[in-house]
Amino acid sequence: FVPCIKQIQERCDVYDLDSDVDFRLLMTNTASMYVVTEDDANRKVQADKELDVWFESFTSHLKEKRMTLVTQGRKIKVKRCKGGVASFDFEELCSVPTGAADFIAISRAFHTVILHNIPFLSMERLPEVRRLITMIDVFYDHKVKFICSAAAMPFELFKAEKGAAQDEAFAFDRTASRLNDMMSDEYKTKSHNPGVDFADDSDGTAKVMAELHNEEISETEIEELWKRYDKDHSGELNKDELRELLEDLSFVKKGHRNVRDEYVDQAFKSLDADGDGVITKGEFSNFADRTKTAVWYII
Repeated sequence: FVPCIKQIQERCDVYDLDSDVDFRLLMTNTASMYVVTEDDANRKVQADKELDVWFESFTSHLKEKRMTLVTQGRKIKVKRCKGGVASFDFEELCSVPTGAADFIAISRAFHTVILHNIPFLSMERLPEVRRLITMIDVFYDHKVKFICSAAAMPFELFKAEKGAAQDEAFAFDRTASRLNDMMSDEYKTKSHNPGVDFADDSDGTAKVMAELHNEEISETEIEELWKRYDKDHSGELNKDELRELLEDLSFVKKGHRNVRDEYVDQAFKSLDADGDGVITKGEFSNFADRTKTAVWYII
């Protein structure tokens, strides 16, 4: 089939129909993306099944894997992910010491997060309340699509006693409002904003290289990456070899290999620091270090 693709590209006009809008979400209602369990054991089991269906529907053609994100020297274990979608339990993200930096790393790595079992929250669980508030704020700002099961509707999840924790109560009202907004058609149409920081983004590289992020890799792993994509064993990547890398990343992230020529050109320009027409391993590693960005790779 590969020769056929080449013939199609040579003989036909190819139009890019890729879209930042996931139209599967637009065909859903709020109830299917926000599943209320009322803290009932049987409903929790059913909700877990429904969320697992979501997970598979987004990524049925990809293999599930684990991932470790690294931020500020801390490691975030992602037990279930594939194709830009991650699935967590509430306790994994909010019952352990996590902060904004952790949620930012997740937001950069995944366009969709599925969260199981948000419980009723009380004054006794104030640290978890604060982490949930921070998490939703970060996800909302990065336009992460959010699917979850919870004990109650957003405004019923946390009630503070009068005169106590009023700051958290006020902040949680904002969180509840944002949770409702995240289920709306308007929010679903918004493009994921991974928010990768680049020192100079005058050429739009941040958008192009948003695929090249997520997991810190070692020198050994960079060597393995090179063995795969340095086809002529020259120790350098040319534009065709970089295209293959970007196409593989696109397939893992979005399920297709359609990468626009201008994206390849911009990525190549950013990586080719000395402008000599090839990318060395040193340039590749230096780019990752300079942008504080590593590579989501396939080994």
